[in-house]
Amino acid sequence: MNNKDEFNRFLPDESLDPDKLSIGIPAEQTPLNPDRIPSGFDPMGEIQLRGRAYRSLAGGQAPWWVLISGWVIFGGFVWIMVRLTVLSSSFVLLIPLAIATIPLFILLKGTKAKLASQRHRRRR
Repeated sequence: MNNKDEFNRFLPDESLDPDKLSIGIPAEQTPLNPDRIPSGFDPMGEIQLRGRAYRSLAGGQAPWWVLISGWVIFGGFVWIMVRLTVLSSSFVLLIPLAIATIPLFILLKGTKAKLASQRHRRRR
């Protein structure tokens, strides 16, 4: 095989009209968002979503209705647990009570942060 035949394999037909030849340029790719929302369907994504929700809640970025409803729901649950623990006088129920108060500490931190940001905005 001579060199000319080998080069013709890679070059376009000379009989084609140069106006009909075109080059496809792909559209500009948008950069990936570094703060993309993880999927909640896999275990690690669910953990990331929970952490993100707790972080925004504890950082005071949650709306007031979320904080108030959280106090009502989680506070009511803890109040029921306290009453059960006191009435049954069982030390075993202190463990679930301690676990149930964790969301209240997150809500307390978020409420304090929200009130601090409100005070900071009023001073300006």
